[in-house]
Amino acid sequence: MEDRDIVRVLLVGDNPQSFSPSRKLLERSGCECHFAGSLEAAKDLLHLWRFDIVLSMQAVGDTIQKLVGLLSGSHISLFSSLRVEEGFWWLPVLQFGRESYGPALRVGEFTHVLDDLREQIRLHRYASHGAGDPRHP
Repeated sequence: MEDRDIVRVLLVGDNPQSFSPSRKLLERSGCECHFAGSLEAAKDLLHLWRFDIVLSMQAVGDTIQKLVGLLSGSHISLFSSLRVEEGFWWLPVLQFGRESYGPALRVGEFTHVLDDLREQIRLHRYASHGAGDPRHP
């Protein structure tokens, strides 16, 4: 698999186990996941790797605002978690570096959004590398 085919996801949170269901889903769909336990660790990883998606479960309230500041204008999509009675929902914050506030996404809805986002990322990479549409050899 070529590097441009890999969708890298940065998981930012206090506990890697919090991401277990999401991480399994992402890895089964071909994503490469990395974990950062703090905003500073996230910054370091963002400088080392090309990430496409950032999922944040940070308990600290201003972490999302700081991530928005870091990622605005980039190609990265950002989602923040919202704890609910049983589990959590995902809130879209940035899509491809632009504000994208929308309704909270339940797990099933979030899965569909991620599928669409991964496809958009792949198509954009192939178009920008002049390789044409990867769906049509």
